[in-house]
Amino acid sequence: MNRRTIASIIAALALFLIVLGSILSTDWNAGEMTEVGTERVGSSLFDDYGFTFLVVGLLMFAAMMGGVFLAKEDDK
Repeated sequence: MNRRTIASIIAALALFLIVLGSILSTDWNAGEMTEVGTERVGSSLFDDYGFTFLVVGLLMFAAMMGGVFLAKEDDK
């Protein structure tokens, strides 16, 4: 195995340990179950987090355009 493979394995293991540690150290309180309708989710999404929703949408659009640009074959 070369150095790059070993470094990749170490980085993946470190990331796995960080995620596992975060999951295990989080207090997962099971609160009371409530019914949340789509109307309440939609109004919360656009009223409380409207700007964030738009920014994430623009970032996803830019990522999609970048993926299409990278996947495009050049005619030579």
